[in-house]
Amino acid sequence: MAGDTTRPSPSTPFADVRPVLVVAGTALVAAAGWSVAADHLPGGRWVVVHLFTLGVLTPLVLGFSQHFSRTLTRSPEPAAALAVPTALGATAVLVGLVSGWTWLLGAGGTVLTVLVLQAYRRLRRMRTAAVGARFAWIVRAYERAHGAFVHGALLGILMGVGVLSGPWYAAARVAHLHVNVLGWGGVTLLATVVFFGPSMVRARIADGAEERAFTAIRRGTTGLSAATVLLLATGIGGGAGTAARLLAAVGLAVLAWAVTVVCRPVAVVALTARRSATWGLVAGAGMWCPLAAWADVAVVATGRWELLTAIGVTALVGVLAQSVLATVLHVGPLLRDRPVRLAVVARLERWAVSRAVAWNVGTTAVAAAASGALDGAAGSAVVRGGFALLGVVVLQTATSIAGPVRDAGPR
Repeated sequence: MAGDTTRPSPSTPFADVRPVLVVAGTALVAAAGWSVAADHLPGGRWVVVHLFTLGVLTPLVLGFSQHFSRTLTRSPEPAAALAVPTALGATAVLVGLVSGWTWLLGAGGTVLTVLVLQAYRRLRRMRTAAVGARFAWIVRAYERAHGAFVHGALLGILMGVGVLSGPWYAAARVAHLHVNVLGWGGVTLLATVVFFGPSMVRARIADGAEERAFTAIRRGTTGLSAATVLLLATGIGGGAGTAARLLAAVGLAVLAWAVTVVCRPVAVVALTARRSATWGLVAGAGMWCPLAAWADVAVVATGRWELLTAIGVTALVGVLAQSVLATVLHVGPLLRDRPVRLAVVARLERWAVSRAVAWNVGTTAVAAAASGALDGAAGSAVVRGGFALLGVVVLQTATSIAGPVRDAGPR
């Protein structure tokens, strides 16, 4: 057989998420390329961050939250078309900020906010109709993550169009970062990894892990909500601002505890299975996720805001992007026709360890440079090398999954 097409097999359970995977994959390749040449492109690394959060993370969270909610609640709710409007909204935000067209930024942010609100309503309908569903609490966690996005988007729009300035802009920026990265991305990840992490490595959920995760995520999201409001309140300044910052650190500590409770058993289970998704789960959930959460608590408690960029890079690249990669490694082969799936999986397995090592070395390099530990030419070289490694992994994964497979057997 000379090759194959990449259309999804009707038998794949993930056919409904293929459009958002295409959008996210395109944005991820664009982010990888932009990260290498960011110094010579408009917007610099700011564009890289928002290409990932809006172009990659947002469509994936919307698509997979809907997919898993329909599955877990056995809902007849039809899948909504999310890929195109999400891509248009994200593009409008990016173009608006790079060009200075605040009206376009506001329009794009409004489109994304409306999409997320509509998705929230669908999730809520599915959960309330699913009487006695074992994992309905996970759908509730998705709802909370969607709520976090709405608040983060509103703050982003207010900053982008110039409503907030001075100390309130700085406070809103910190709150925006936390509620989007830890709420929109982080809470969705925590809720999903409870059941999907073991599934990716073909293992069972650890005994008691589900019950502990239910309590931890509920308390952790409450802590994050309180911390977000308190971080915004630091714009008051003076003693009141300091008190708000310290109380925000307490709320974030509750979230960091929840991260540790949820991620540890998933990492332990993943270590028992040697599959292509194993190393990303172990590094992302077992190492970077708790490390970033607790380091963030320390940064907020001490007011060392200059280190927040390094924490953000670690969370985005080491945790969220690596989790996206692990998910793609699991779902990607299932979107190929049946005769080539095993060949694609074998191709991915062959490079699993090298891919994981390259990604985490790249994460370490970028985070170290962002922390200010490396200055001048050395720091620039390290960050370029780190982003280059990440870009190589993205391209290798994309070509391994989508590339032609020969002699795959009869269809």
